[in-house]
Amino acid sequence: MSTYYQENCLKANASKTVTSLFHLNNKEADKTLNISWNGQLLNFNSTPTYLGITLDRTLSYSHHIKKTKAKISTRNNLLQRLTSSTWGANPHTLRTSALALCYSVAEYAAPVWERSCHAKKLDSVLNQSCRIITGCLKPTPTSSLYILSGIAPPQIRRQVSSMKERERINTDNRHPLFGQSVTASRLKSRKCFLLSVDPLNGLSSSAKRTELWRNLENPNIIGLLPSEKLPPGNNLDWTVWKSLNRLRSQVGKCKSNLQKWGYYDGPTNCVCGEAEQTMNHLLVCPFLHNECTRTDLAEANIIGLECAQYWMPYI
Repeated sequence: MSTYYQENCLKANASKTVTSLFHLNNKEADKTLNISWNGQLLNFNSTPTYLGITLDRTLSYSHHIKKTKAKISTRNNLLQRLTSSTWGANPHTLRTSALALCYSVAEYAAPVWERSCHAKKLDSVLNQSCRIITGCLKPTPTSSLYILSGIAPPQIRRQVSSMKERERINTDNRHPLFGQSVTASRLKSRKCFLLSVDPLNGLSSSAKRTELWRNLENPNIIGLLPSEKLPPGNNLDWTVWKSLNRLRSQVGKCKSNLQKWGYYDGPTNCVCGEAEQTMNHLLVCPFLHNECTRTDLAEANIIGLECAQYWMPYI
């Protein structure tokens, strides 16, 4: 290294250079390196950061995912503040901000680490981002949450990101892996990127995400097809939009749910006095001018909006 630097008139900065070890031998997990450069001992770092990715000894990327999760959590706090403002509390602003602030961080260099067993740890903070967009409560099923926010599930977005990179390998001769031959796998815990990831085959990233999303076998109780755009009603005020989504997902602060969650110990009869106040009863309560159906909520028509506006202060 010293000879190479001298021949090319380069000056090394040993204080900014670190050494690391990468292996799967747990018995030598605490082993360090004793390497000097130009008479100066180099620092040893077990989790170095290279091009924004934190590496670890086994290349499981657990440290990188942990740091990314903390960063997204901080940005969710910023996103939450928009819901209490007079200029940012609308679905379009919240969705755009979530994609720019949270999802951009969550998917940075995803083709490198998305096959890690730790990748799914990011899903919890991304679920919170979608709750902020939709105004839904924590018990809301994630299958409904992503449809209402118009954002594909995290695992699909990471998968398509890898497929897009695989497509570049096949088509762009400037890519370092262009024309690379596939080598046999040596470890069961490590899968070759070229073998485990399929290319997009001419589809756009958005079209592929939608295709994979609609092939998921998740129960759809809200009557809306998965789509990467906000569902009807996205032009409403924040409070009405939040009420509408809670009625769509059947998860709101009705008396029955509050009692089940331990926040209410009184009678669960509706204010109409005719039945127990459940999310289903809210749609057919006699206090409404018209009975509301799931289709009315999905389409956000006049009947659906009247129902959402009536129950807005309660749920």
